[in-house]
Amino acid sequence: MDYYKELFNKAGWFVPPYVQMGYLDKIAEDISKNNDSNLESLLSRIYTHDHLAAMVKHRYPIAPHISDYKLIIAEAIDAHFLGLHHVAVSGLIPVIEGVGRKILESKNISEKYVKNVFVAVAEHSKEDVIANQLGAVDEIVAMLDSFVHFTNNNLYVNSARYPHGDKTNRHGILHGAFSDSDYGEPINFYKAIGSIEFLCFVVSIREPISFFAPNSSEASFKLAKQYALFQIMNDWRKNG
Repeated sequence: MDYYKELFNKAGWFVPPYVQMGYLDKIAEDISKNNDSNLESLLSRIYTHDHLAAMVKHRYPIAPHISDYKLIIAEAIDAHFLGLHHVAVSGLIPVIEGVGRKILESKNISEKYVKNVFVAVAEHSKEDVIANQLGAVDEIVAMLDSFVHFTNNNLYVNSARYPHGDKTNRHGILHGAFSDSDYGEPINFYKAIGSIEFLCFVVSIREPISFFAPNSSEASFKLAKQYALFQIMNDWRKNG
């Protein structure tokens, strides 16, 4: 897992939950050859219609702290599939911060600065995992470290020092330093929704929630079809 951590952090990403090891290998191989040039395409195969529909129906509503923002998350996913990526990512970034702070509050911990929130969440979670031997300890610790690296060096770094072309950066987006042309691509959404899913995984360490993604259901299949229709509508809008 340390191998994935190093490669994914280099590309401006982190080790994501709910992804099979075989596909992590594929991402790592591509990053080794191409740096982050194909990252958007690679992530699109994780955050698919079916995956996100299952999460909306069966994971976000039951995960403590995440569930407080389930409607915002669902609306952002709708916006993503409609091609409204600026709106999608702008809606999700405050949720990331809100969930992080709520997780800390549940542990009776507080941090003034947002960047420190995710450091504290990770450190508390690592101590818990190690002390109580929860799950695959070494893998979970590496994943937590990779997410902290992402938040410190990408999501919450000073916007002028953002190291990648996609500009998925809280300060630049929410403070208006970035304009239309700086962000608003699918990769911005993938990094934002991936962060929320990582926090779902963190919550699941101490809650009776699976470490694995939820299975599809009749309800999620219907929602996935709606997402596919949204994408068709976006194609019509762009080509009309």
